[in-house]
Amino acid sequence: MLKNTVTIYGSVTKFFHWLMVVLIISMFIIAYTMINIPTSSFSDNLYKLHKATGLLIFGLVVLRLFWHVINVTPKLPPSIPFWQRRLAAFNVIALYLFMFLMPITGFFMSSFSQHAISFYGIFTLPPLANKPLVAQFFAKAHEIIAYLFIASLILHVIGAFYHPVLKRMWVLPKSSTMENNK
Repeated sequence: MLKNTVTIYGSVTKFFHWLMVVLIISMFIIAYTMINIPTSSFSDNLYKLHKATGLLIFGLVVLRLFWHVINVTPKLPPSIPFWQRRLAAFNVIALYLFMFLMPITGFFMSSFSQHAISFYGIFTLPPLANKPLVAQFFAKAHEIIAYLFIASLILHVIGAFYHPVLKRMWVLPKSSTMENNK
């Protein structure tokens, strides 16, 4: 089924979820590598790849939010304590916020540093202006949001595995391809 139901996410939502997982993990690996190696043509290419993929993620987040708005959201089982359901809902909002803010802060950091952003050579976004202080502000925001994003991702993974591993209650079918074990 393509669309979500009240008990399970549909295949489109699952596709968006796992595509974002791959892209976001790749982005953190690329970012860590590009800032920890000497400046070279390889590091320059990593920066270009990072920026292009950031634009891709931004576009996918917009599509994902649209898809989220036109679909129902599956509910966690009532056997999960209320505070855990609230924490999960809050964390999903945080994840969406970080997926949205990371590309935006990255775009402004580059644009105010006089760096154009090429989308895999298909098109190029020109820089906005030469404003080093504004670029520094967005660079710091990008860094802080990255750490908050990592914390939120860790919480998401812990939450996803807490119930099946420690409580023997399967809640992962909401975003995995496995069947519900009740």
